Amino acid sequence: MFNIAICDNNKQDTVKMRTIVKSYMDAKFIPYQIYVFKSGEELLEFQGKLDLIFLDIAMDGINGIQAGKKLHEINRNVKIVYTTSYKQYCIQAVNNVHAFAYLEKPVTNVMAEKQLDEVMRYIQEEREKAETVKFDTIVITQEGELENKIKNFEVKDIIYFEYINRKIKIKLREEEYFFSDKMNSLAAKMQRHNFEICHQCYLVNLIHVKKIKAYQVYLDNNEKLPVSQKKSADFRKKLNKFIQDCI
Repeated sequence: MFNIAICDNNKQDTVKMRTIVKSYMDAKFIPYQIYVFKSGEELLEFQGKLDLIFLDIAMDGINGIQAGKKLHEINRNVKIVYTTSYKQYCIQAVNNVHAFAYLEKPVTNVMAEKQLDEVMRYIQEEREKAETVKFDTIVITQEGELENKIKNFEVKDIIYFEYINRKIKIKLREEEYFFSDKMNSLAAKMQRHNFEICHQCYLVNLIHVKKIKAYQVYLDNNEKLPVSQKKSADFRKKLNKFIQDCI
C-alpha cells in the first residue's frame, strides 16, 4: 500500500493532481490511499505514515519548504515532489529539503506520470533492499496459549525496544511484540542498524528521534523516552554523529 499526500491551497490544482495520481495508480494496479491537505499546518498534523507527497511551495502560513523541512525530520524516507509556479524556488527546495524532485505548474499528465514512474521505481527498490531482522516472538494463539513464532521486521519500522518484566518489547508504530533476550546482547546486535541505548531499559532507533531535551528523547510517534544521566553524554554524541552522517 502506497500512501500519497497532495498538499495545495489551490483547489483546482489539487483536483487535477488527484485525478492524475488516481488514474496512474489504477492503471498500474498499485494499491494506494490518497490524502488531501489544504495547508502545511494540516499536513504536519497528520499522524499517519506517508510514502510520497506532492507539496505546493507557495502557501499561506507554513509554506512548502518550511513544511518539507519538518516532514524530513519526522520521516527521512518520505519522498517529496514540489509543485510550484515559481521556478526560482525549486532549486532551493531540492537543496534545503532534500526533495526528490519538482514539477512546474501547470502540471501536465506527462510530467506527473514520468515523475510517478521514477518515484515508484525508487520506492520499490528501497523496499526490496530494506534491512530486516528476525526475532523469536511470543504470540497468543486463538486458543489462548502462548506460542513462539519467528517473525521478520524491517529495521526502519522498529521505533524502540523496551526491557519489561524480563522480556523485550518491540515497539512499532501500530503494533507491539515480545521476545526473550538480554538488553546488552540485543544492543550489540542492533548497533550496526543505528540503535543506541538511552536508558538501561530502552534501545532506540536513531532514525525515529526528533530531538533530545534535558533527559528525554522525543520520538516521531509523539512518545518520549527517558535518558539516564549516566548515558546522556554518550547518547548525545552518537545521535549527533548519526545526524551528520545523514546530511
